[in-house]
Amino acid sequence: MRRGVVLSAGGGVAAALAAASLAWACTPVVGNTWYSDGTYVKSGPSGTNITAYATGARKGVRFQLVAGTNTTPGHETHGCMDNPSPINPNWRTSSATTGAIGFTSGPIVRVPGTWQVCFRQEAGASATNPVFFTII
Repeated sequence: MRRGVVLSAGGGVAAALAAASLAWACTPVVGNTWYSDGTYVKSGPSGTNITAYATGARKGVRFQLVAGTNTTPGHETHGCMDNPSPINPNWRTSSATTGAIGFTSGPIVRVPGTWQVCFRQEAGASATNPVFFTII
């Protein structure tokens, strides 16, 4: 009888952890983000318009250009995982053959500090390797 309770409780914990992991989406890096001039570091005031593109992203899926961070311990190599905020509200579908995402523009509106800028896959399944923008 006791063993049945332990197994049942363990199954409940596993189900709870699985549900929690769906809400907390890791964003492993696939591909690279670039500013339109080929650089990867810029700065300016909040509201600065930027233009970025990506190469080698996951193929044929939807992405959104966002600004975020990667402060979750153990996930420092993930892109724009924490606090993502859209720079452009539109979803872009990467090339089905190369994973390229064309020039995408919008204002980066964040508080002062350094932010990652990347293309984040719908549902947070991946993100492109970020470029950086420092709000001054």
